[in-house]
Amino acid sequence: MTQQLTLNVGMREGHRFSSFFVTPENAELLGILKQGFGQYFPQLFLWGETEAGKSHLLQAYCEQYYQQGLLAAYLPLKSCMHYGLRVLGGIENKHLVAIDELDAVIGQRDWELALMNLINNCRASDRPLLMAARINPRQMHCALPDFASRLLWGADYRVHPVQGGQCFQAMAWRAHQRGFDLPEHVMKYIKRHFPADMPTLMAVLDRLDKASLTRGRRITREFIREVMQDFNPVPHLT
Repeated sequence: MTQQLTLNVGMREGHRFSSFFVTPENAELLGILKQGFGQYFPQLFLWGETEAGKSHLLQAYCEQYYQQGLLAAYLPLKSCMHYGLRVLGGIENKHLVAIDELDAVIGQRDWELALMNLINNCRASDRPLLMAARINPRQMHCALPDFASRLLWGADYRVHPVQGGQCFQAMAWRAHQRGFDLPEHVMKYIKRHFPADMPTLMAVLDRLDKASLTRGRRITREFIREVMQDFNPVPHLT
C-alpha cells in the first residue's frame, strides 16, 4: 500500500518538460533539470507561489527517470499527509525522491524529524532529492533547527510564474501543444475579455478545447461567446 502511494499519489499525465512553457526567468532552472541536477547538487529546492509550475517540474523530473527505466517517488505532502508518516515508507529503494508541498508540514516536529532522516539517507546513499514549497527555505519557520539547515544542503531556485503578456503566449502555445491553433484575431478577443492569469486562461482553454471536440466546431470569436457566457473566472491563488 505504501509503495503504491509513493509512486502514484498526485501524478498528472502530461507533466513533462516538453509541456512546460519556458520564460526567460526559468530558462536556467529548466536547463539544469533537463541535464540532471545531480551532477551539480546533491539536492535541489524549488520555491515560488502557487501556480508557478513547481509541481509540473517535479513530476516532469520523475517522468524523465521513468523513461530511463528508473524508479522515482513523488510525494505531494499537502495531498497525502493525512495518511501519516507511512507515506515516507517504501521510498528507500527509489533512484529519485521528489517531495512537493513541503510547507504543508513545516512546524510539525514528527514530520520534520522524518524528513530530516530522509535527507540524511539520500545524502548517505548518493540519491538526488528534489523538494518544493511556496516559501523560500531560508524563510521557513521550522521546529527543528537541524532540519532547517538541511534544507539548505543543496541549491535553491525560485520558479517564476508566467504573468502579464506571457500568459496569453502560454495559452496559445499550450493550445498548439494540444493540436490546434488560436488565430491572432481570436487571441485578441481573449485578451479583451479575460484576465491575464494562468489559472483563468487554462480553465478557458480547457472548456474551449472540450466544447470544440464535442461539437466539432472551430474556435472562433462567436464560438467563444457562446461557450463562455456562463464562465466564472478562477479565483487567483497566492
